[in-house]
Amino acid sequence: MKLKLLTQTSTTALVTAGAVISAVMMVAAPAFAASAVGKSSAASTYEKERAACLAGRTGQDKTPCLKEAAAARDEARRGHLKTASEEELANNAMLRCQRVAEEDRQDCRAMVLGQGTREGSLQNGGILKRIDRMVEENPTGAGAAPNPPTLQPPPVPPVPPAPPAGMTPERPKAPPRPLPPASAASR
Repeated sequence: MKLKLLTQTSTTALVTAGAVISAVMMVAAPAFAASAVGKSSAASTYEKERAACLAGRTGQDKTPCLKEAAAARDEARRGHLKTASEEELANNAMLRCQRVAEEDRQDCRAMVLGQGTREGSLQNGGILKRIDRMVEENPTGAGAAPNPPTLQPPPVPPVPPAPPAGMTPERPKAPPRPLPPASAASR
């Protein structure tokens, strides 16, 4: 029984999905928090978010970050922001796993529930989540890669035999020279 580590694009898609979920939660969390704290603290929350944008701690470009912070402040003042419960957030995350390929959904759900390893930070460009899964390799099954061909050196062109001792090789003859064009006066 031979085991191999699953490293395919579907695993990459899971890692990317985890990074996207982390980024969305990072951006949405301050907006939800502004509503929970109340209208009076919308300005102080905005100032914190603005400072984070200006310091580059959000993982976003400065201009869209500042626009989102201002929009969240305005919505909090109007009372339109609401805080999502932990249950709603978990359900939304599980629903996102429906878009993942069938064979990888179990791993997606496991990552949503906090299993696997995490590395990186938002300041360094993102958080990578990874789940390693061992699968049995079946080399005779359908879809298995064929054995690689054995490499053989390229054929060597034949070398003409050396002339016998004391003889010099014959010199190749020069190609014939073209005749000059006939002039009209010589006709």
